[in-house]
Amino acid sequence: MTTQFITNKDKKLAEVINNILPACDNLHFLVGYFYFSGFEQIHEQVQNKKLRMLVGLEIERDMANRIREYEILENISSSRSKLRDNYCTSLIGIFNETDFFDSHEKQQVFRVFLGKIHDGTLEIRKTLHSNHAKLYVFENAEQHNHGGEFLGTVITGSSNLTRSGLRDRFEINVVSRDNHDFNEALGIFNQLWDESVIIVDENSKNDFLNRVIENIWLDKLPKPFLLYVRVLAEYFSEYTDEIRLPSDITGGKYFNLKYQVDAIRRAINVIKRHM
Repeated sequence: MTTQFITNKDKKLAEVINNILPACDNLHFLVGYFYFSGFEQIHEQVQNKKLRMLVGLEIERDMANRIREYEILENISSSRSKLRDNYCTSLIGIFNETDFFDSHEKQQVFRVFLGKIHDGTLEIRKTLHSNHAKLYVFENAEQHNHGGEFLGTVITGSSNLTRSGLRDRFEINVVSRDNHDFNEALGIFNQLWDESVIIVDENSKNDFLNRVIENIWLDKLPKPFLLYVRVLAEYFSEYTDEIRLPSDITGGKYFNLKYQVDAIRRAINVIKRHM
């Protein structure tokens, strides 16, 4: 049996995983939360790998290096469709409501994520009940399993799929390269996978991609000219109507202060736009 402890002190878990990945063709990850900050650490090495992602809790809600783990108290009787809807809604929310994806590099990570769903090499499921376990099973390709003597690698411990869990924070994870451990871990994963809720797979990927892509801002930024036209429309719309100002109403008793005039005009235009 070959085991190893990784604490992110002398060696980073992200480095260990990226060293394992070239020999693998199938990956099976059970994580509490799916974090893009963690996917970012390995996205280059997993582009041509088949990845089954089993999420135990919910997608993260706070991503701008302020990631907080919290348990969602789920109603056990929640329908499978409700769990699927919640996941999709959360994914759309973190993309539109955080600044994590503002950089070109982060957007490329998201495109890798979408690309893997599109080509069928990424399947995501949600455990039927809340599960905070972390289990990473790396299945070696046939040419790297030494005739079946080295089936793959198993990592389990405290690290979630986050940047802090894979790199920055002190964690304790055990790495095993024993065939018995591999088979047992894969068996546990498969049992949970078989009873889980499908978020996206080969049969549902088009619906998932349409639903997500249609509701996020990526690749929907307007051209500069359209932004310019919108600014002009917003600016000049403030001054289109004649209104009676304080000086007019009081016969000159009160002055028309510019900031007050602008505020009155904006308020009237907002009211008109929503009438």
